[in-house]
Amino acid sequence: LPIDKKMLTLSIRKTAVENARRVFKNADAEFKKQTLAYLDGVNSFIDEGNLPVEFTLIGFEPEHFTPEDVYTAIGYMALSFTSALSLEPMTTYIYQKLGEDYLKDLGIDSASNAQLYNPNEELTFLNDLSGNLQTYLPVPVWEGSNNWVMSKDRSESGKVLLANDTHIAYSQPAVWFEAHLNYPGFEMFGFYLAGVPFALIGHNNNYGWGLTIFPFDNMDLYREKVNPENPNQYLFAGTWKDYEIEEYAIQVKDKESVPFHIQNTIHGPILNQAFDNISSVEESPISFWWALNKVKTTALQALYEINNAQNLETFEKATSLVDIVGLYIVYGDNDDNIACWATGKIPIRSHTVNSKLILDGSDSTTMIKGFYSFDKNPKLINPEDGFIGTSNNAPHRVDGILYPGYYYPGYRAHRIRELADSQPKWTLEEMKRIQNDVKSERDIKIRDLVVRYTDIEKIKSKGPVYMQAMNRLTEWNGEYDVQSTGATIYTSMLYHILKLAMEDELGEDQFKKTVNSVTLRSSIETLFFNEDSPWWDNINTEEKESRNQLFREGLQLAMDDLSENIGESPDNWRWGKLHTLTHVHPVGRQEPFDKVFNVGPFAKSGGNEVVDKENFLYSGHGPYNIRSGPAMRLLLDFARPEEALSVIPTGQSGNVMSRHYDDQAVLFVQGKYKVQEMDKSKLPTDRILHLKPGL
Repeated sequence: LPIDKKMLTLSIRKTAVENARRVFKNADAEFKKQTLAYLDGVNSFIDEGNLPVEFTLIGFEPEHFTPEDVYTAIGYMALSFTSALSLEPMTTYIYQKLGEDYLKDLGIDSASNAQLYNPNEELTFLNDLSGNLQTYLPVPVWEGSNNWVMSKDRSESGKVLLANDTHIAYSQPAVWFEAHLNYPGFEMFGFYLAGVPFALIGHNNNYGWGLTIFPFDNMDLYREKVNPENPNQYLFAGTWKDYEIEEYAIQVKDKESVPFHIQNTIHGPILNQAFDNISSVEESPISFWWALNKVKTTALQALYEINNAQNLETFEKATSLVDIVGLYIVYGDNDDNIACWATGKIPIRSHTVNSKLILDGSDSTTMIKGFYSFDKNPKLINPEDGFIGTSNNAPHRVDGILYPGYYYPGYRAHRIRELADSQPKWTLEEMKRIQNDVKSERDIKIRDLVVRYTDIEKIKSKGPVYMQAMNRLTEWNGEYDVQSTGATIYTSMLYHILKLAMEDELGEDQFKKTVNSVTLRSSIETLFFNEDSPWWDNINTEEKESRNQLFREGLQLAMDDLSENIGESPDNWRWGKLHTLTHVHPVGRQEPFDKVFNVGPFAKSGGNEVVDKENFLYSGHGPYNIRSGPAMRLLLDFARPEEALSVIPTGQSGNVMSRHYDDQAVLFVQGKYKVQEMDKSKLPTDRILHLKPGL
């Protein structure tokens, strides 16, 4: 019921229905015909009744899929790309309770916002604020990705190289499935999402592309002012306006339906009654502006055109149709071109608007003024240095403006570029090393900073366990390898220092939310190197605590925490013992079904800000269960496009009885790949599905 209320309020299905009715009034275009044919195939499978066993277990009978469902799937994907809904209430809470000084280390104060529109200012850092949408979104959330493309001059083969790994919340069945389609006039080996008929990532012998999130801000929250004499009105531009009301009856199994109504303003729907993270910190009605609900989307046509492009020019034209999702699309082809386009309709805002905070809904100057034309989106085609890479980091400025967004600070992007520049030529085999890299230069710098201002010898003197642990920490090379104990000690130390710094201001509950938000995780280096940050002082004591004092206390607390909860021997503190991956099936959330449907656990290398980004929640002693990571990996050399390398985290099939349910799981954890074989003569005959048109 709470999820239904959230989804109704966000209007994803309502907008999907409107788009489907508008687009599919007739089937006059090829992308519509192919979409309907795809849906016919899905519905035929449903009608045959050969469904996986979990449908029987939960007593669920799926309905026929329609174009509305395709647009709904795209809408869910668009929501998983955004961050404002989760984090603007949190940042506004910090601003209102503590003041703007506490936002500076997070990069969301007014001065940082002003830098976006000043072409002479260089931002010291840019942070991504992606929130925990997975708590209510019924599809896996995208939480960071990597892609890059190298020119023929950087390739041993003399042809373009392309790589992609999209980072999404782990799930079972796997997020992506692979399919190689080949018929007269068309061939594509692609990665597909269930419910969407065209590949989102793919290649053939002529061209290929990969995706990461371009996290520009296409969502704003507004604090509405209610008429004290009429609660059904709100103030906008000096005029009281009536809410537009939508009435729903939510169906509940074996119970009476639940009435639910939504109040809509000029900005969008009121969120409070559906979203606890907003109602818990806001008494005023908070409304929601989102590009998804304002744009007559061409996203489905865009995917079709991308899949059917003929060259760089037609591919670029296709990317201009991507509107409601922000994507960095990297491209390579057999004509030796490399390129990247940042896609999506970017809102035009007043330069005085700080879109990271909840805005004044009564002030018309805070309204979105329209969208920039696609020629103002960042792009890069055939750069002289022969390299393009993105990792959700900030784009270059356009006309002096750095578009507001929730960008990652660039650690992964910098590391990938550093590795790419470490040798003149690359092969696919060598590029595996980049995708599986687990070294954090940032964490080495923070470790060295803390050690510099801590009396390590004093801690060592407490006994052999402490001596051994301190040696492991100081000798740690910054790699989150499964055998590392330094990674575990560092992670615990980081958590305890942050807790000492922030829990007094935020309180226990809000600290737990903040410490595991990427708002903070992306700002840790800035905070630690700012000795004068107000966060270091404990507001509950008369004395003024210093940063270095908290460094010393946090490291000692980490040692005590690990010794007490994991064991006195640091040999038990290995990263792979605490940092594990389990692919959880929806049915496997309940015992004893977890033993049947879930895949794992596996000890897994990786960390929060490394190329192999295996995201976990910070705590004092774990377990550091992995929440998200690479949902696919692709390596492509246009010298041999028919033999690209790939892997997905579990398997191709969602049927627990299939041998392909989890046959890639070990391969994935070990950082290995399989060949995307496009030559059918090299495939077993029982693995080829031939579709013959009816007579």
